[in-house]
Amino acid sequence: MEAAGKAPVYSSDRPWALELHGRSVYLFEAGHRSAHDPLGFDRLLSCGAALEHVVLAVRHAGWHPHVVFPTDQASPRLLAVVRADRRQPPDPQDLDLHRAIRLADASGGGDAHALRWADHWAGTELRALNDHELVVITTGDRRPDHVRGGAALQAAVLAGRSAGVAVRPVVHLVHRREWRAGLIERHELAGFPQALAIVGAKGPVGTGPTTASAARSDS
Repeated sequence: MEAAGKAPVYSSDRPWALELHGRSVYLFEAGHRSAHDPLGFDRLLSCGAALEHVVLAVRHAGWHPHVVFPTDQASPRLLAVVRADRRQPPDPQDLDLHRAIRLADASGGGDAHALRWADHWAGTELRALNDHELVVITTGDRRPDHVRGGAALQAAVLAGRSAGVAVRPVVHLVHRREWRAGLIERHELAGFPQALAIVGAKGPVGTGPTTASAARSDS
């Protein structure tokens, strides 16, 4: 709960809620969508960031996190279930990313290619478009894919903090249909862009706004 509460929020309010049941964590979508985000993309990216923090907390505690994305229509707001299913010591990369949850955003320069290692989510890719731009791509474009995309984006942010490299998420532009289609065409992307990350102290000119809200909510 503490780790999830430190996740970034890309919407006007915290769009997720957690329930603990034994060694399982249930992640729900909460609240209501806004006029500027009618399809809830930004909210699901925020839920994905919280999910990344939960998974890292489970790893840090010495357990293997088994993540399920339910398809049961009886609970449409249930986005994911994380179960600590067996003991497993964390590896150094797990510890680095978990430690970065408590760090402030970094401000140093860096190379987008060097952050691709952080992504551990099936069906997602962190692809460097150039030295300063990293795009989060998913194989699908449904609700679980948006959540996974948010988790992969947050993994890149944490990897940047751990290395002292500035990583600035860009979320709203990617969900404009024309802008998204142009991004796919220009870079011949085999998938669906969910977010961008500008890497380094000074990103390219004209990248547009980052997030609508830099708010953080404590659990």
